[in-house]
Amino acid sequence: MSTPDPAEWADLAPHPGDHNLPAGRHEVHRSRLLAAIAQETRTRKPARASLRPALAVAALVLVVAGVGAGLATTSGDEPSTALPSPGVSSPAASSPAASSPAASSPAASSPAARSAPPGAVGKIRAYGTVRQLTDTADLVVRGEVVSVADGRAVYRVAEVLYRAKDAPVSTEITVMAEPAGRPGQPTVLYLALTDPEARGYAPLSGDFGIFDVAGDRVTSRSPSRSVTGLRTEDATSAGRAFVTTLAELRQLARERG
Repeated sequence: MSTPDPAEWADLAPHPGDHNLPAGRHEVHRSRLLAAIAQETRTRKPARASLRPALAVAALVLVVAGVGAGLATTSGDEPSTALPSPGVSSPAASSPAASSPAASSPAASSPAARSAPPGAVGKIRAYGTVRQLTDTADLVVRGEVVSVADGRAVYRVAEVLYRAKDAPVSTEITVMAEPAGRPGQPTVLYLALTDPEARGYAPLSGDFGIFDVAGDRVTSRSPSRSVTGLRTEDATSAGRAFVTTLAELRQLARERG
């Protein structure tokens, strides 16, 4: 838009001739007024035009900020990496660094991630009564250790007090050597099946499942790792070897069936 000629505003500006001014002064005032108006118009237009680049930059900043906020909002729900085109293999996907963190983490390859070995029932557990031992055992036998070799004991079975349906048994079975007792010592063992193919067993919770036999008298192997009662626990017997008879052990085995 071009600046209007001051001559075009002659009809718009009030003529100073109506005032009581000396001769010729009204023309001077009129010329100055029109010149001031024209000068103000010329100075306003560049100032207005100079705002346009600043406004454009401000608008661009707002757009960029909005896009950044949108990415920040969605990055918590979805990955920001682009999906490869169908049929095109991504190099990063086949590289070792692109493998899943769960697959390469120490927890995934730790022994805890593998299934528990057989015979977990043989781990240390505090049994309170002979009934609890009987109800847990796969096999309850009376006999003695014949020999020990390679960390295992050959145990000769003289009497089977109880046997689970899937527990193999014969005149001799394999028992963990350390808790089974010394050769020639008659015992009653409450056993858990650990190796069905080799007919391997382990006493329940170590000494808890071992009783030494002398005639008809049966005594728990360890005073500290011992039951305190036959069918119910007796707190006053804690820390002492439990004593009972073979007849009581046979009766409990028959009650289980």
